[in-house]
Amino acid sequence: MRIVINEMKKILNIKILLVVALLCTLFYWFFMSYYIDCFPNGHSAIEEVEYSTELVKRYGLTLEEDEYTEFINETRQKLISEMEMYIKSNPAFADAGIYSYEDYEKMYEKEELTEAENKAVWTLLGEECDYARFRMQAINLIESWYKDFPKLLERQISEAKNQKEIDRLTSILTTKEYINIMDWNVYENTVNYVYYLAIMTIMAVLVLVSPLIVTDRAGNIHLLQFTSKYGRKIFKKQLLAVILSAFIFTTVLIIIFGAVYGKIGTWIFWNSGLTSFFNFSVFWFDITYGQYIVIYIAFLYLLCLGTAAIAFILSRFSKNFITLILKLIPVFAVLTIICKCVFKYTFSPSNLLYRATGLIGIEPIVCSLIFIAGMAAACYLVRRERKVDVI
Repeated sequence: MRIVINEMKKILNIKILLVVALLCTLFYWFFMSYYIDCFPNGHSAIEEVEYSTELVKRYGLTLEEDEYTEFINETRQKLISEMEMYIKSNPAFADAGIYSYEDYEKMYEKEELTEAENKAVWTLLGEECDYARFRMQAINLIESWYKDFPKLLERQISEAKNQKEIDRLTSILTTKEYINIMDWNVYENTVNYVYYLAIMTIMAVLVLVSPLIVTDRAGNIHLLQFTSKYGRKIFKKQLLAVILSAFIFTTVLIIIFGAVYGKIGTWIFWNSGLTSFFNFSVFWFDITYGQYIVIYIAFLYLLCLGTAAIAFILSRFSKNFITLILKLIPVFAVLTIICKCVFKYTFSPSNLLYRATGLIGIEPIVCSLIFIAGMAAACYLVRRERKVDVI
């Protein structure tokens, strides 16, 4: 075990860690920070997330029909009263001939507006009126989504490509699984964030573990190791060090960037079912947002450990860093494509892997195959290395 620890120290040396930290910081800044700093992204997404959060706090994980009616009517009346107050107190509305909310709605539907009318429209949509019209717009959307979702399912059933899709959609409709409260903005934001987190973690693992073997090869240290039976076993220890280092570093990145994502407050939906009138995707399984994230983490571990094994193999057959980099670039490109196929709309008929194969649950199969293939090839290489001739 002492040798494994020493090899891990070589992998996790301060210089490489600083390089990886810089790469991760730049990657986060360019690709991931948007999903933290700009969530929710604009109006009326802001209001939709606020209302979905309120619904979960008020009614729990599902929204029954009587609760839906109560919430819509109560919230709409409050908004109308609030907008009436703004209309009466702000001269911009009187200048446009608007004296009530009803007048505003009639004017809002006009195709052409005068300058005064246009100003009145944006006043009620703006900050000085606390975005009241955007909040009303969000309520109208929630009302239509809840009311029309059964019709949407019926249409999807009629357009389904196979019996599996028909059975699943019919089950959602008959069991009313769609009354779950799961905001589509939260789901889409999480999917995109995790997708980029997966790419960043794979990139970090490749950079972190690849130099170990190629450094020894470049210095011909492996030839000295071949001269003794004990030395030939070091290659096995190095594989173990690579896998353990990849596991530790993947865990660290998940903790750090999971904590960063946690500050936007999506954890309130942890136990919410993903199939929801508030979400635009349906799923093969009755799965919660929290379970979805745990599955994402499991996929990420499988891909990163498989990636570490692949990097170990490529490093073994590279004489120097330039050769290694030329091999790692196409591997990283392929893994990026795989990440998109695995992490985008997992367990949904919209997933690219399902659409290509028609297999439900293909995503964990792909991740497992990469892990198993990488580990099997690396173990075979270790076994072969113990018998290789020095000449």
